Amino acid sequence: MRTHEGKARSINSEEFQRVIDETLKHSQFPERDTAILAVSFYSGLRAMEICNLNLGDILDNEGQIKQQVTLRKIGTKGAKGGVAYFSHPVLREYLSKYLVEKRSVKATDCEAVFLSRVTKRFSPSSMSQLFTRLYQEAGLEGCTSHTGRRSLARNLNRSGVSLYNIQKVLRHANISQTVEYIDCDTDLLANIVSTV
Repeated sequence: MRTHEGKARSINSEEFQRVIDETLKHSQFPERDTAILAVSFYSGLRAMEICNLNLGDILDNEGQIKQQVTLRKIGTKGAKGGVAYFSHPVLREYLSKYLVEKRSVKATDCEAVFLSRVTKRFSPSSMSQLFTRLYQEAGLEGCTSHTGRRSLARNLNRSGVSLYNIQKVLRHANISQTVEYIDCDTDLLANIVSTV
């Protein structure tokens, strides 16, 4: 269930792996769907931003996945643009597998990285529905297209990353927005109190 009214639930690495495992077993498009999940969980991109990614945005001149992806203003919240980090090895593994095994063999003029069942760009709404379905199929309730983004914030915070740097990764204009993304971690609090 959702942690607060209107807020998607964040998940840990084990729960994320469960979603990946279930997606690999049951999805009609496992390579695409695991790549989408990895981009969300490890880079914190919003559903709208994921469906607006073009091949030219993420690939360098040699066809390799960029470490830092410049987001075009037209495809971001508030048309602000920004930089997303595609440096996590798991993100790169799933995205590369999808690009090599599936996306490169699709005969289409569409520049979108992720193609829908009918080989067209996803709409933000259909991308959000895909996320919800994948999480539900893995038995994770309260998860939405924002779960990956909230999970990245939580996991970075749990790893001791400063709030300022989390703000930069999430591309929030105001640090108070970032604070809203970080759930109260009761396990971490118990650990802190036990050391006093």
